[in-house]
Amino acid sequence: MAWEGSDCRGDSGRGYGGGQLVVYSLILVAALFVAVGEVIQQRSAATAPPEHNLSLRLLVWLVRRPRWLAGVASSTGGNALFAMAVGLASLALVEAVFVVRLLFALILAAAWGRHRIPARDLLGALAITVGLVAFIFAARPRRGSVAVPDLHWILGGGCILALALGFTVIAKGSAPARKAVLLGAAAGSLFGLQASLTQSSMQVLTHRGIVALLMTWQGYAVIAVALLGMLLVQSAFEVAPLPASYPAVVTTELIVGVAVGIFILNGTLRLGTVAVAATAVSLLVMIGGIYLLTTSPLVTGQLDRLIRQQDVGLALRIEQRLARELELADRAAQRMAGARVGATLLRRELRRIEDGIERLRVLQDDIRRHRDAEEQRSRALPAQQRRECAASARALLERERVVDEHAQRLRARAHALATAGGVAWSPGPEG
Repeated sequence: MAWEGSDCRGDSGRGYGGGQLVVYSLILVAALFVAVGEVIQQRSAATAPPEHNLSLRLLVWLVRRPRWLAGVASSTGGNALFAMAVGLASLALVEAVFVVRLLFALILAAAWGRHRIPARDLLGALAITVGLVAFIFAARPRRGSVAVPDLHWILGGGCILALALGFTVIAKGSAPARKAVLLGAAAGSLFGLQASLTQSSMQVLTHRGIVALLMTWQGYAVIAVALLGMLLVQSAFEVAPLPASYPAVVTTELIVGVAVGIFILNGTLRLGTVAVAATAVSLLVMIGGIYLLTTSPLVTGQLDRLIRQQDVGLALRIEQRLARELELADRAAQRMAGARVGATLLRRELRRIEDGIERLRVLQDDIRRHRDAEEQRSRALPAQQRRECAASARALLERERVVDEHAQRLRARAHALATAGGVAWSPGPEG
């Protein structure tokens, strides 16, 4: 996300006339490269182990996949071309054309999955694109100086980090489609901050050199924010198809980028009555477009599988926690064998373990229910989509088998520990 400089390059007419075609071509190629990269990344992240969601283990898993690395390289190349285009024309023009990457991404994702794009999805994508373009030209954001006091960065950056954290916390307990939107919004918020931090770092590098950059906080902040943003966007890509997550990334990145320019970099917005009204309408149009895409049949049609995948990830994390708690309870029982206080502690630990096993049983029931619903739904799909669903279902079934095996072993260990300690044990029916 770049910003129009205070020299008002776009108002001088640069980028028009003979060079206009070159600028448009460069932006469209950049948008295509970014769209290709995002589609590849989403397809790769969708196959990641569900228990890695919102964990650095997800990034470790992804960097070992050449296809995902190719997607990152494509997106990076597209963003480099975008930066070149910003140097040749008005930022408003460049940003307005660059939002077409959302349309490119949805079309490419549909082509990869060999399915048609529903009319409502096209309408939603067009609404977001038109809303973003209208927002750019209505607000006409201009940055101030990237050389601002550190206190501005601390206060403004802290607010953006708090916003991203809030989105993430709410996302944790949400259904897959809503979770993808919230995580996408959190990632977009950080990417909007990252772009301005990158500009500040480049200014230090250009005027003071690499040694000065290594001794300032800006470069390290860029790396930290980029890493966190990457984790959030890949987690969003993992939990739901591209129409659910990517519109929120694109929209929030632009809006937060504008906010950074205004409130941190002392930039300006067009504040006339007409401009404010047009900006408000454009935001409403974008929200409507995001709603259409997140409720797309391409998302809701996979809802049972997405919920199963999310439940499997949660079940595996619960099992890991229960295994640690059982080891602690076992050691405590051995150290305090025969002591009254030891029996009390053991009962307390076993009650916690019993609650965890009951939660695990409920998750297993939910997984089976959504598996049956998905099998019934898949019968009505076209042959190609049925084959694609069957491939992903096989991988998910294997992980469900692992969940069941681990759960049985945990129940057996807990029962043996309770028996050895002379504690009553009633974990409920087995899943």
